Amino acid sequence: MATPPSEGFQARKARLREAFRAQLPARLAEARARLAAIQPGPAGRDDLARLELVLHTLKGSSGSFGLLGISEGAREADELVKAALATQEPVTPDLLATLSDLLERLAQADLEPAGAGPGERLGFEPMAAPSPEPGIPAALVTGDPAANPRGERPILLCDDDGDLAEQLCAQLACFGYQVRAIKSLADLPAAVAGDPPATVIMDVMFPEGENAGPETLAALVTATGRRIPSIFISSRDDFQARLQAVKAGGSAYCTKPVKTTEIVEFLDALTNRESPLPFHVLVVDDDPELAALHALILEEAGMITVVATNPAQVPSLLKGFNADLVLMDLYMPECSGPELAQVLRQMPGHVSLPIIYVSSETDRERQIKALEVGADGFLIKPVDPRRLISEVTLRAERMRTLHALMVRDGLTGLFNHNAIMQFLELKAANGRRDQGAFCYAMIDVDRFKRVNDTYGHPAGDQVLMALSRGLRLRLRECDVVGRYGGEEFAVILTGVGEAQAKVILDQLRRSFAEVIFYAGDATFTCTFSAGVAGFPRFSTSEAMLEAADLALYRAKGGGRDRVEIAASPSIYPRSSPDPAAVATPRADEVAYGH
Repeated sequence: MATPPSEGFQARKARLREAFRAQLPARLAEARARLAAIQPGPAGRDDLARLELVLHTLKGSSGSFGLLGISEGAREADELVKAALATQEPVTPDLLATLSDLLERLAQADLEPAGAGPGERLGFEPMAAPSPEPGIPAALVTGDPAANPRGERPILLCDDDGDLAEQLCAQLACFGYQVRAIKSLADLPAAVAGDPPATVIMDVMFPEGENAGPETLAALVTATGRRIPSIFISSRDDFQARLQAVKAGGSAYCTKPVKTTEIVEFLDALTNRESPLPFHVLVVDDDPELAALHALILEEAGMITVVATNPAQVPSLLKGFNADLVLMDLYMPECSGPELAQVLRQMPGHVSLPIIYVSSETDRERQIKALEVGADGFLIKPVDPRRLISEVTLRAERMRTLHALMVRDGLTGLFNHNAIMQFLELKAANGRRDQGAFCYAMIDVDRFKRVNDTYGHPAGDQVLMALSRGLRLRLRECDVVGRYGGEEFAVILTGVGEAQAKVILDQLRRSFAEVIFYAGDATFTCTFSAGVAGFPRFSTSEAMLEAADLALYRAKGGGRDRVEIAASPSIYPRSSPDPAAVATPRADEVAYGH
């Protein structure tokens, strides 16, 4: 019999609940001891407040583990104490007697869980974190579809125009897509049978009729009951043609002549080529079992968690844990949730870190007051696991989006100049510690000013977006790609030497040179030049930056459309490169820029 996906979760949750139940006598004994220490009169109010914190924690924790009898009794006692504290009146003997009776009833309560607790009715399927592949991606060198570094399924192209299909296949191959072409609608059912393609690109018009493409695909989807992501291409740009494509389930529509960068943008979104990184959540709760339960629920949803049971641990934990969100208890001894939130808001780097409170506090005014210090959400214990996962995911995604706006280039979506420099410094520091090889490359579009002057800035943007997509999609997930500035790009290649890096960049260079760009009725192509510097031959980020820059100058002076490896460690500042290392620019270089 196959092991149910949730069996591991259930076993771990059962152990946490048993650990909590084993500690209940001690927790109840602590509550009775705090009650016994309370003296009637005004002096007893401080001790009453300390008892309230114990009851509040007991209420939320026992409810989270399905011990509803304990949770309800603790709730009743907690509400009595809160009401007494709210009146500002002295502690009365009658209140103490009532609380004593309630705690005695708690000691006799049934410790068996009542029905399914949070998470027990869910069958989680853990989401594995992506693992970068070592070495050179073989598809860059061999073109072997089976060696594709992203591992996606092939694209199916259905068009009766053989010349156009051949050209589009070649263009998409420049961006790392493996495309298989068929010419007849009759071959479509067999082509999508079994393991379906990642996406189908197909014409709207065929010999069978003006809307034969959408009609055939719609019938195929109906017959198989399986939706196929599709992009329709057509020389028609009228409303009816687009409507038929939408009714057939089309995800995108491109008019002929097909702009490669446009269809690549759609393919990129449809094939979801980049694996999402798991969210990182710091869970803060002074109740170890409850903190572990919330962490377990989030981990089963594919997140990575770290648990802190003492608020004082949080600042140091955040230094080594790149948290997307903090999930914290509202009431903790010595430091409450709002107090901890204020501490974090006063620390550089954590001003915008999302914070969600988790508490059994049901008083709306108290919740609002707690949120006023800069928290982003409030969940009431016991928390439904689906609600917990949804709230954390929503706010963590928003945090990543805001962070991306700060570190990403607006046009290309690549890392911006500051981010790529930080990556390079970190990579060099790690390399000195781990002795790991890597390369840094500077890439520059040849004669880019001529493109802007001749075809306009929109055409220039098209070139930059095409190169950025080619770099991002053809390289591995462990490599880092950024826009250094203008028409310059920067690449950090992990685990490769300079000779290997040159092989990779040469393959990318040749592919980029084959991409056809459109500007009105005109078409044109572009090339790029690159300079490569390798670690540990250049041992600091500054040395690698200078060396790669000088190698790029040599590539430009040597005729462009080439990759140069840095010859030797540079001793010249970037503002004044070695004259012997840089060829004299030609006249057209001066006229049209790099």
